[in-house]
This record gives sequence, C-alpha cells and structure tokens, in this order.
Amino acid sequence: MSRYLLFVFASICALFAGGTWFAFLRPAEVKVASGIIRSKIHKPAGEYVQYPSGSNRDSFYGPNRIPIAECYILVIHVDALSADVGYAANIPESQNYEVGQHVTLHYLVRGIPGIWRRVYVTSLAPS
Repeated sequence: MSRYLLFVFASICALFAGGTWFAFLRPAEVKVASGIIRSKIHKPAGEYVQYPSGSNRDSFYGPNRIPIAECYILVIHVDALSADVGYAANIPESQNYEVGQHVTLHYLVRGIPGIWRRVYVTSLAPS
C-alpha cells in the first residue's frame, strides 16, 4: 500500500476519533434550570442480556444477564430548554416527586452543534 493511502486512512481515523471525543467526552459545563414534572411513568424490573463477541473459540462464554432495577421515569418540562427531558429515579427517590411539582435540575448538553444534541440530567431536587 502506498504511503499516500495510509496517510489518508490515518487522517480519516483521526477525524473520526476527534469527532467522537468532541461529541461524547469533552468537558461540558453543568447547567442549572427549573422545570415542572409532566408525567411519572413506572418502568418494571427487567434484564439486559449481553452476548460475548470475538473469535476466541477455544473457551465457552455464555451470555451475561444484567438485572435492571425497577424505577420511575420522570418527564420534566424545562423552560430554559423549551423541551422535555427524562430522569430515571429509583423507587424511594421517586416518592419525593409528584406530577405538577416544580423541580430544580442539573444537566449537561452533549452533541455536535447543529447536527445532534442530547441532554443528560445529572441530579434532581424539589424546588
């Protein structure tokens, strides 16, 4: 393979790695906003099955079963974002929140401006 093709391939990989870092890993400012709980949805306990991959055929690896605890998904309308965000609260924590209650939340905004955006709620407290 020529050096030119290797350089082009390395450049494409570097751009992909830089884009991944920018979208998911770069330091983001934690913002504070207030909102109103619009709905409270019960999500029952479940299980996630993770299947192994790879070419190691000498040994047997079975699927990993990962339990997921039951929780409530709180859908919160945030005025500063003009959008609804979701927050998964465990059962004891969710007893502190009711539909229509005002709350204060800390959140991060991740993504690529103009293309994709995701809001991650890091903490929630009653107002």
